[in-house]
Amino acid sequence: MFRANTLILVLAFFSQGLLAFEASDNAWPDASATFFVGIPGIAPSGETWDAAFKRAMAAWTTATNFNFFAEDQGGDPCAGQNTGALGNGIGGVGFADNRCGTEFGSNVLAITLTTLSCTNPGCTGKKDIVEADIVFNANENWDIYSGPLLPQTSEFERVALHELGHALGLDHESSASAIMQPFASNIATLQPDDISGANFIYGGTISTPSIYDIPIKLPSKTSFSGPDDVINFAGTLATSDASLENKFIDVYQLTFENDSEISVSLSSLQFDPSLILARVTSTQQLVPGSTASDENLAGSSSANLQQPIAAGSYWVGVTSVAAADTGSYNLTVNAKTASEGSSFETFTSIYGIDVEINPNPLIKGALRSNDQKFDNKFIDIYQFEVTETVTLRIELTSSLVDTVLLVVDVLSDQQLGSVFLRNDDSKFSTDSRIEATLSPGTYWMGATSFSPNDFGDYQIQTSVVLP
Repeated sequence: MFRANTLILVLAFFSQGLLAFEASDNAWPDASATFFVGIPGIAPSGETWDAAFKRAMAAWTTATNFNFFAEDQGGDPCAGQNTGALGNGIGGVGFADNRCGTEFGSNVLAITLTTLSCTNPGCTGKKDIVEADIVFNANENWDIYSGPLLPQTSEFERVALHELGHALGLDHESSASAIMQPFASNIATLQPDDISGANFIYGGTISTPSIYDIPIKLPSKTSFSGPDDVINFAGTLATSDASLENKFIDVYQLTFENDSEISVSLSSLQFDPSLILARVTSTQQLVPGSTASDENLAGSSSANLQQPIAAGSYWVGVTSVAAADTGSYNLTVNAKTASEGSSFETFTSIYGIDVEINPNPLIKGALRSNDQKFDNKFIDIYQFEVTETVTLRIELTSSLVDTVLLVVDVLSDQQLGSVFLRNDDSKFSTDSRIEATLSPGTYWMGATSFSPNDFGDYQIQTSVVLP
């Protein structure tokens, strides 16, 4: 690990005023952090601050692939912070009447001081988190309680949950119901968006909403690249799951990078399993003619599908034959590459640049030295259709390229319409993001670079943003 450069990131939580999860691109190398917890005093409710803070740590540890550990001895969160140093190597937590030597900003309830270590000599891209300290504003009135926020009384445990989210690498999230919203609210527990954000960073199943009111599970491995891939899932149909036709259902999104021969097997000893397979577009529309299903045979405990499929993104639905059945299951997906590459149609546009018709929500590609150029930079263009007005979040990420993302609408004669969207750097990274409401029509997505002659692998992820 390159440690010549170290940075401090300060994140704050504000009092009330105000997939979406926001990851910071920074992470703990071993998916764990230790806080030295010894906060003196008891809340007006009669509970110790320590107990509430440890409960908040346990909530993240239980719900995600990240682990918080507590040492039962005090750690000063400002040790080494207010002397110009970059922390003391110990994660501390406590109350203070200032922000380690400077005043708290207006309405700031707490801050997280995160020490980052650069992972390359240029100190670019993802950084390692090596220390996190949390300071609660002692000038506020605090208590520990459940339910709606009380007037003029900040609730300690939900603020602790929020700051611990910053400590593990999450940023503020303004567009979804989440403990990571930038202002304190009546949300007092971790929400699906918070859990998905942590699991996105540290490798677990995340969940994204769909236009069908059924959450879509995205496992840590969602892409089949060939030539022979197998993924196994163990899950449970539960009464808390979404339902379809009065049957509980789990839906997984998987992407097949090549045209493939697939075999999908669903088994359960606790319910009669039913299996659904459907190809989806980046706007979550089902591709006509792409849906298949199978129920268990008489006397069998499994449902199976075996068929050739075109490269693309698919939803695999796990449900039951009978209404309201619950229980554990095992799902196995095997894919054998039928042909390298995909069967997506490509055509040469009137601008002399090739365009690939690709409706997938996940696209993996690469800028190459033999690609065509736009504005003296290599570019790949993908065409997709919008059939109903929808808000999309399109993210272009790369560890090798300072990316630029373009989205334009295209008329029937390939002339450009009135929409021209461009993004270079999303937040503090060299990745790119566009979030926009698009009307029905044909659109081109361009993946290119900020500097001429840059090339390397990239990924485009498109998700639907629900109201």
